[in-house]
Amino acid sequence: MARTAHGFTLIEALVVLTLVALCISLGVPKLSQLIRAQELTAANQALITSFAYARQASVTRRVAVLVDNQDGNWSTGWLIYADQNGNGRWDYDEPVLRQVGPQPEGLIIKGNSPVRRYVRYTPMGRTSLIGGAFQAGTLTLCHADGRLPIRQLVLNATGRVRSVKKRPGSC
Repeated sequence: MARTAHGFTLIEALVVLTLVALCISLGVPKLSQLIRAQELTAANQALITSFAYARQASVTRRVAVLVDNQDGNWSTGWLIYADQNGNGRWDYDEPVLRQVGPQPEGLIIKGNSPVRRYVRYTPMGRTSLIGGAFQAGTLTLCHADGRLPIRQLVLNATGRVRSVKKRPGSC
């Protein structure tokens, strides 16, 4: 009776390892791009949710509510607070309603001039600057590598936000 060999030869093992390495090298870039796209989507949704919450809170509390990034850089996170004294700055005696932390590295969120630092909702649910003028603007979200579609959040004077997806490019 002949004995049959069990196992793999060295050549078979090297071929399998080569195929596995090839599959991994092709899949990793797509996976990292998928992760960056998900981070962009999550940041977009976090801002939309924050604006909707602030608008609702301003009407419910009958006080101006700010979504404020405090330093002009939305990527570092933002506070949502009731601006009880109307100065447009968070003071220690004003309640913080929510806080969103820094966004993932490489994610860029910037606003044009009217929404660079804050979005302020009045007790009527409309947006206005501290001086009383209506506030409308655009927040742009993109990834530093420039390969993902750019997202823009367009805020109108009534306080509503809409999301627009644009072709990939530089922020």
